[in-house]
Amino acid sequence: MSVHPIVTGEEPVGRPRLGDVLVQLGLLDHHQVAAALESRLASGGTRRLGRVVRELGLVDESDLARALAVQHVLPLIDLDPGNVDSAVARLIPRALAERHAVVAFARRGTRLAVAVADPVDVVALDDVRALTGVTGIDAHVAPESRIREALAIVWSQQVDTTLVADFLHEVTPVDVPVDDADPATDAATIRLVDRLLADAVRAGASDLHVEPSRDGVRVRMRVDGVLRETFLLPRTGSSAITARFKIIADLDVIERRLPQDGRALTRVEGERVDLRVSTLPSMHGETVVVRLLPASHRLPRLDALGLTGEQQRLLLDVVHRPQGLVLITGPTGSGKTNTLYAALSEGVDSSRNVITLEDPVEIELPGVTQVHIDERTGMTFGRGLRAALRQDPDVVLVGEIRDRETAELAVRAALTGHLVLSTLHTLDSASAVTRLLDMGVPGYLLTSSLALVLSQRLVRVPCPECAVRHDPDPFLLATLWVSDPVGGWLETVGCLACGGTGYRGRTAVLETLEVGPEVRRALLEGGDESSIRRAARLAGTRSMREQAVELARRGGTTLEEIVRAVPDDPDHSA
Repeated sequence: MSVHPIVTGEEPVGRPRLGDVLVQLGLLDHHQVAAALESRLASGGTRRLGRVVRELGLVDESDLARALAVQHVLPLIDLDPGNVDSAVARLIPRALAERHAVVAFARRGTRLAVAVADPVDVVALDDVRALTGVTGIDAHVAPESRIREALAIVWSQQVDTTLVADFLHEVTPVDVPVDDADPATDAATIRLVDRLLADAVRAGASDLHVEPSRDGVRVRMRVDGVLRETFLLPRTGSSAITARFKIIADLDVIERRLPQDGRALTRVEGERVDLRVSTLPSMHGETVVVRLLPASHRLPRLDALGLTGEQQRLLLDVVHRPQGLVLITGPTGSGKTNTLYAALSEGVDSSRNVITLEDPVEIELPGVTQVHIDERTGMTFGRGLRAALRQDPDVVLVGEIRDRETAELAVRAALTGHLVLSTLHTLDSASAVTRLLDMGVPGYLLTSSLALVLSQRLVRVPCPECAVRHDPDPFLLATLWVSDPVGGWLETVGCLACGGTGYRGRTAVLETLEVGPEVRRALLEGGDESSIRRAARLAGTRSMREQAVELARRGGTTLEEIVRAVPDDPDHSA
């Protein structure tokens, strides 16, 4: 982390205007400044000029920081987010730091050195001085994204030691049955659980695991499909944490011998989050797993999920049809539900009646009738589908086809004027077709009803902060049947921004099988997976491995990730 003093030449009388500084540094000309000022006035004149020129794409963030440093005669700091001292940064309350984009990076006696994105915001600096108790603030200018990255690293996946100490002080010294003085209602327990949920949301985790063991209570988060251990708590207080999660999900706090499932809607740092809480009795106590579900307004669009332009066109074309069967296959956690929801959101308007049958309902969709399937009460997919078809639906989403009854009902519904979308647990698209045949669905019915099969997996995306270009291992290329080594292949390194994993985020890799004349012919001839796959290849279908390799060639994932997450190409493994 280095500080660059700004040399401005002749000292101006008073503070120069930012527009003049931008022109003086050669970053903008007078016409561009005038256009930015007009845009600022058109939007009410309340936005700062620096934000306007950034939003218009006239200067980048680093150049704007340099100009602000010149304007205010402040040092420009090359802030390294990974080297910010967490203890110093946490002197400023988190809400204040994030609201004003300010981070403390050094304490020098009774003075505090801070990096700010907007040095005009003197009120924020006064608040920092008052809340930290220091005698003075030494302000430095840094790009806002670097400050926010530093704040994310400082606060992400870290539980304040004083918070844990308070929690351990308030709970009982040993795990005892919950009584009227339940530590689950203590302020420290509530704060600790709230912090766990907030850290999970901030990290983009899909699941939060609280697992008691002989050595303590292990807390893990599933980020980008991989579990990361966050920290280990002493066993003292295990029951208090479990009880708090039960209270949130309205479960029976006293019942510890049987598994329980519940749901909750809560707000984490002002954002609405749907929680699905599951408890399971184990040898050392109850294990709690919390699934964190996004709100419906945060559902990604198809183009953000990883579908190519051709795949989007094909899927939306089928969804716009009045009838037919669409299947998405893949293991649990492969993103099938998100793809189905996105297809419904973009391909079905309010003129059509949509009913979904789900086990469980994961995300509430506005304008859609969603039915919870619970086989313990007799509400099976088959029974639910029969009832749904009496509700005058145009589109029916069946969460999963598990048995012959549901399969036959779905196929017949697709034949009688309904669009049916569902999922299957199979390795690829061709095996989904043979799975339905094995369930007893006649081939002639499938040829008339089945419109499209998609098979998908999720692969991790290389971290943009640390991934580097490299030449792949020839053996790895040969393993994936890659004959042309030319491409923008990336290798992961690992940094603080990605938690040392080398990856940030995931994207889908899909294989599409459109049921055209070739596939129909193979079905009518009673073909097996190989013949259906050959027919699909003749029709232009590319395997999932081939799609994944092309994605890696563009730098969208790595070859190692393909080996981990994408199944073998049956044409090559056979």
